[in-house]
Amino acid sequence: MVNIYCDDGSTNVKLAWFADRELKTFVSPNSFRHGWKVDFSGAVFNYQVGAVKYTWDSISRDAVSTTNVEYQYGDMNLLAVHHALLNSGLQPQDVMLTVTLPLSEYYDQDCQKNELNIRRKKENLLRELVLNRGSVFTIKDVVVMPESLPAAFTRLSVLQPGDGESTLVIDLGGTTLDAGVIVGQFSDISAIHGNPSIGVSQVTRAAQAALRVAESETSPLIADKVIRGRKDRAFLNSIINDASRIDYVIDKIEEAIVSLSARVISELTHFRNVNRVLLTGGGAPLIEEAIRQAWPLAKERIEVIHDPQLALAREIALYQKED
Repeated sequence: MVNIYCDDGSTNVKLAWFADRELKTFVSPNSFRHGWKVDFSGAVFNYQVGAVKYTWDSISRDAVSTTNVEYQYGDMNLLAVHHALLNSGLQPQDVMLTVTLPLSEYYDQDCQKNELNIRRKKENLLRELVLNRGSVFTIKDVVVMPESLPAAFTRLSVLQPGDGESTLVIDLGGTTLDAGVIVGQFSDISAIHGNPSIGVSQVTRAAQAALRVAESETSPLIADKVIRGRKDRAFLNSIINDASRIDYVIDKIEEAIVSLSARVISELTHFRNVNRVLLTGGGAPLIEEAIRQAWPLAKERIEVIHDPQLALAREIALYQKED
């Protein structure tokens, strides 16, 4: 039975596991809609959860929104995790799954584990799911961990900060902003903060709206690709139907990034007095420059963790292996 470590975010599911002692990783985007597709190519993923049918569809404008906290406990989360497993290259089999919850969901207002939410998350992923004309993985057990802070394990072990030093970890995902202040190399956690209403989806929605104006209405998945490829003119020409609106689309995306950065900075204003800032999550590259301008730290004291989108799943896997 394989142990799979999973950062099952609302926009992408990130997997990590060990095969022959080598760490493997995989990223699977989320884009599901109701109903089934025609099985034309043999690579169609038509699912059923209870009586409800879903299909994976990368371009449909009818893709079900996953950019909300309830995603963590519903059909979309169950679909996203199984879809990632089925596309990881692993064969369907029994697995032990370690997943994550945003800090605002994992902890209550008193910074204690929210046992109700943790149980809801486990129960959701232990439900049955059917793949039409195919086999699925059997999830035998689920462990739930908090997001954000574990992503800093390796970097802090390299930096070896003293017990008098503090590190702010900022994790910006598709739906949520999580942050925490770590003392030393994890000798203590001084503070945690989560806001489930601040995420890259703010930029995604702006991109989708701009694409509609440019006669290119599409799914959040494609909109996210446009955001990442906004400096690639050839790519934009292949996606945007009204070429005269390409600069308009770029401008609206950049405006949304500035707005998102301002919200993140305002949200974390109480965490300015730290010695170091580490950025992680899929949204880290979008806000890096704004964070550098807002925090009064030397350039080398603010950094994006290596491969920030995969950092959490990767670090949880490495940490669990050491245990």
